[in-house]
Amino acid sequence: MYHPSIKWGQKKDRILLTIAVQDIEKPEINIEPTKLHFRGQQSEKVKYDTTLEFFDEIDPNASKYHKTSQNHWEFMLKKKDSNKPFWKRLIKSTDKCQWINIDWNRFNAEDDDEDESDLGGKDWSNLDGMLKQMGGDLSGASTTDLKDLDDIDIDSDEEPMPDLEEALQSNDDKK
Repeated sequence: MYHPSIKWGQKKDRILLTIAVQDIEKPEINIEPTKLHFRGQQSEKVKYDTTLEFFDEIDPNASKYHKTSQNHWEFMLKKKDSNKPFWKRLIKSTDKCQWINIDWNRFNAEDDDEDESDLGGKDWSNLDGMLKQMGGDLSGASTTDLKDLDDIDIDSDEEPMPDLEEALQSNDDKK
């Protein structure tokens, strides 16, 4: 028996899970207030079986799941009390499970705004406008004329380096 690959994220009121298993049409799924059990067998006889004992309680009656592709099952597990602090981890155990990973695309930290987009809370559709406000521009017009840099005096320690051959000859002359 193998553990399936699991990715999880959370919002204030729910836990989002994706279980990646290939070619399992009718897995055995049992959702309880403190745990989820997932068992299934591929057509090639590979068996998956895992039980997740949750960090905190969920509401099994308000939780849902469905198959999203040939390889993925998605779960929306409703937290029993959305006023409690965010979960520190998916499962009760503090042991690292190599088959459980955070899905950063579906994860909100406690201080994140639920209405913000998945791109760091910024509206990236108007990047040009944002850069103009900060003094930049995406249109290709530069606010700084780089030609003026040629007129600036070069500091003595910024003088051009001699060619390698010249440096080697001057070192030979010193010997």
